[in-house]
Amino acid sequence: MRAQQQERQKVNGRFMVLRLVIVAAGLVLAARVVQLQIFMHAEYEARAEGQWGKEVALNAERGNLYDRDGRPLALSVTTWQIGVAKKLVKDEAALCEVLASVLDQSAAQVRRKLRGNQRSHVVLARDVVLTVEQEAYLKSHGQQAITFEDNHARIYPADGVGASLIGFYRKDPRQDVSTGCEYSLNNYLSGTPGRAREIQTGLSSRKLGKVVLEAPVHGQSLVLTLDTDLQTICEDRLGQAVRDCGAVGGSVLILDPRTGDILAAASWPLMDTRARSHPDPREWQNRNFTTIFEPGSVFKVFSAASLLHNSAVDTQTVFDCDNNSGEKIYVRNDAGHDYGDLNLMQAFAKSSNVYFAKASANLRPEELYRDLTSYGFGQGTTLEYPSQPRGLLAPPAEWSGRSQQTIAIGQEVAVTSLQLGLALCSVANGGTLYAPRLVKEIRSARGEVIQEVPPVAMRRVMAPPLAAVLREAMGRVIREGTGRAARLDWIDAGGKTGTAQKSLDGKTFTAGKYVASFGGMVPLADPRLVILTVIDEPSGSYHYAAASAAPLFRSVVCDIRRSTAWLTDVPGPRTAPFTQPDPGTLVKVPDVIYLAVSNAVERLAQQGLLVAGGEKQGQVVQQVPAAGTRCRPGTVVTLTVADRAAATATATAGLCPDFTGLSNRQVRGLAARLRIPVVVEGVGYAVRQTVRAGNALGCDAVTVVMQGSGF
Repeated sequence: MRAQQQERQKVNGRFMVLRLVIVAAGLVLAARVVQLQIFMHAEYEARAEGQWGKEVALNAERGNLYDRDGRPLALSVTTWQIGVAKKLVKDEAALCEVLASVLDQSAAQVRRKLRGNQRSHVVLARDVVLTVEQEAYLKSHGQQAITFEDNHARIYPADGVGASLIGFYRKDPRQDVSTGCEYSLNNYLSGTPGRAREIQTGLSSRKLGKVVLEAPVHGQSLVLTLDTDLQTICEDRLGQAVRDCGAVGGSVLILDPRTGDILAAASWPLMDTRARSHPDPREWQNRNFTTIFEPGSVFKVFSAASLLHNSAVDTQTVFDCDNNSGEKIYVRNDAGHDYGDLNLMQAFAKSSNVYFAKASANLRPEELYRDLTSYGFGQGTTLEYPSQPRGLLAPPAEWSGRSQQTIAIGQEVAVTSLQLGLALCSVANGGTLYAPRLVKEIRSARGEVIQEVPPVAMRRVMAPPLAAVLREAMGRVIREGTGRAARLDWIDAGGKTGTAQKSLDGKTFTAGKYVASFGGMVPLADPRLVILTVIDEPSGSYHYAAASAAPLFRSVVCDIRRSTAWLTDVPGPRTAPFTQPDPGTLVKVPDVIYLAVSNAVERLAQQGLLVAGGEKQGQVVQQVPAAGTRCRPGTVVTLTVADRAAATATATAGLCPDFTGLSNRQVRGLAARLRIPVVVEGVGYAVRQTVRAGNALGCDAVTVVMQGSGF
């Protein structure tokens, strides 16, 4: 019995030890669970997520840019990179047929690409535009082997027109690269990226999709004040003038004096097309905003304003304007002109330096400086464009004994075209200085108007009667003075010539190098447009503004009237047609995004709508007006097509395109894109070409004959 008890005690002892071991193990396990689930939860969760998923950025769609009439200037289009994970291919023949139906490639081409690449993942096409239906078709019939990578491409439907003003945007792996408005307006356009977790699997090239953690905020679209028609006219005429005058550069700026709107800003060197690289950085800099120059006699507009405002002279005050009048002056009239006695209006028309040098002695330096700074000279502007200088206008304390006289004739002072143009706008509109306006409307990513940006009148710089006197003086310049080359028989215009010798170091002038400029306004009685033309270093006798900048002003005004509605109702012959739409039932613009061009045209025609801007082949990626807009029958809908392959194919096949009806710039732009050598003869619009459209191209350049429809 005793032995049995002892044996039982031993067994119980062993069970006790076992129980203690089990309890201890359970406590250790529980402690480990507590450690992992509570104290180390975040660490292990992060490690697990890192193995089965990773956080990726969701790109925000960049906002679009439109001109004042809604024509697209810069667009963001979603494109796709399509590839194949070869390990997941189950039926190669069926897969190739599916891909061929969408990628505009034959099944044989797709098969060759797959078999000719040894990598496990093969990229078949980049920048592919897919409709929602096409994307769904590929995903449902792709045997889970087709991979998609979305990308937001930036396209420019106007191509090289306005390129230095609009700029460009490119998304690089390290940083985004942009210029022009694409850079300065980036805060509106860029939006805010979102975040998502991409769920991965153990299989190569197989993902289970993305879980959106934070949705992206797409960028806002902007309607600019730019008029594409005016911009094209300015670039065409500027290019011709620079070549004719043997100049190294130039610019044309058009402003609306009633609002300060920038309607056009052409700058040489011009960009014919964006389809090639542009190593010359000047093509991306708009000299209307970034380049300063001595304005020369154009500045006499504001010297005269200061003289009249401070009662230093009146319009009948006479001075002896001979170069050798015996009085101590530091300037002379051009080409030894001895004008004799002149009053202010006569001296302004003849651009007498001697008159303004003598008259400026009646002003206190502080009065002249105060008046000139009130026009914005020597100060920065509020324009949304990078790298704008303030210009040069020293305070009176830094003037020399001759400074007041030379400043009065536009020397010892430097301005940008924008500063000078805005100051001229104050003369045109009766005395109000406006801030420059480039953005007209801010729209949401869905196209809804968020904000209308109103014009900003900064201050009144002169009384309306004084502005009227200055406009009359500018009218005399064209009728009887140095600006006669700008005269038009169908409209009364006003302006002022300026010929300034260039100073490279700010102190001494450079022999033979000049800047010719002309600041004008039309129509003179009630100006709608202020136009400033500048020719940099014209050769020979063209260095006089009367022989270069003034004729450029005239040609720009003629083209504006011929092909736009800005001067339509001005009396005179050959007015551009302007018709009011017939009253009738409004129609809704159909949605033609992602349709083939031929189908889009047919659908729009069913609603009585006209089409512009579409190539013959390709897919529509943008339409203006937007789908759903109600408008009258006959309204033009502008289409933007992603693919220009058809036009390129024509030239690749060795056939000549049709240049008939295109402007000088359009001819050169098309030829540059298709790599066809051309020789353009004349000015205006293409009427003949030495190789007929559709015929084979030879080794020689195609000569395109231009003809203007003059008055």
